Amino acid sequence: PLHLIVEAMQDLADDKIDLLTISLPPGVGKTTTALFFLTWLAGRDPAHSILTMSHNAAFLRGTYDECYRFMDPNGEYRFHEIFPKAYVSATNAQYLSIDLCDPSRFASLQFSPIGAQNAGRVRAMQLLYCDDLCSGIEEALSRDRMDALWMKYTADAKQRKSGKCKELHIATRWSVADPIGRLMQLHEDDPRARFISIPALNEKDESNFDYPGGLGFTTEFFREMRQ
Repeated sequence: PLHLIVEAMQDLADDKIDLLTISLPPGVGKTTTALFFLTWLAGRDPAHSILTMSHNAAFLRGTYDECYRFMDPNGEYRFHEIFPKAYVSATNAQYLSIDLCDPSRFASLQFSPIGAQNAGRVRAMQLLYCDDLCSGIEEALSRDRMDALWMKYTADAKQRKSGKCKELHIATRWSVADPIGRLMQLHEDDPRARFISIPALNEKDESNFDYPGGLGFTTEFFREMRQ
């Protein structure tokens, strides 16, 4: 299942599509895969900023730390063997930004909660990545709150894009009125948009995410959750 979304991310990077949304159950590796994608894009093109937005500042701090760990020259990953010229030149733990190579006004990787005071502070030149903009089931049950979230997306997140910036949305969905649902309606016939949704259980009622090595979730686990 993750190979399918990696191929779609590659198409986003290769300018075959402009918008990609991915809907998966929680805990199956979607965000980790996306963070590898972010650091790969940043290593290829450090001068064009990537903006990550979510509903939760604590979650964003975790993604900031994880991306920095991926690029640590003394860490377990081999980022500097793949991108020998892309070194970390500046970090800002307060504003959650990581700059590669020559520091610039808009850092290579930026992380910000949606609806924060972002005017003039962040910019998405290469990619706008939205991860779980909806905070959960309580927000999803309120249509007013879903309308307010859509306004935050259009007035805050989308306004930070510049040039030919791509868009990636990843979420565990709780409502058809969430941003991904509305984007699906708006871009239903758009060949430059792709929407991937992989359920917990396949057509044989077996887990789509029972990974080797005891990782992921078994068929029994998902069936029990459904019941």
